Amino acid sequence: MRKKATYHYYVEGEDEKSLLKVLKRDLCCIESGKVDKVNVIQTRFTIARIRPLKPGTIVVLIYDTDVDKNIDILQYNVDFLKKQKGIQCVICIPQVKNLEDELRNACKIKHARELTKSSTKTEYKRDIISCSNLGKSLQECKFDISKLWSKVPDNKFKRFGNDADKIKIVDK
Repeated sequence: MRKKATYHYYVEGEDEKSLLKVLKRDLCCIESGKVDKVNVIQTRFTIARIRPLKPGTIVVLIYDTDVDKNIDILQYNVDFLKKQKGIQCVICIPQVKNLEDELRNACKIKHARELTKSSTKTEYKRDIISCSNLGKSLQECKFDISKLWSKVPDNKFKRFGNDADKIKIVDK
């Protein structure tokens, strides 16, 4: 049996935030926890940002890997968080290459916008954020949690690995 831990997710955008809400609450296939929007490959963590975290928190960083420019900020964030006494561990989850690609990989769809029946990528972004039945849409598209966040990127982000299995709940 799993020990009850506190998870805190940091994701790049509102679409990831909406997806995590559904994965936690509706589909119960990832560990429950608070979700904040912070692009961890562009924004450095500070003491002020982590001060509200409960002691023993497991920090989960979810980030896109389609921009292979500079990973120094992500490296800083991982190192900074690992040094903090109140943080139990840091879990890195790359999205290869981005959320849309991950959803295509985890569902039986050709385009992520099929989930929301959107006409364009812009509409898809808006629709996934406001979708009230995303869990049902995922299930209809044969969503498989084992295929979401299942790859390690083949670029500079490779060094951070992929710890997604540490948050997935596969046996119910």
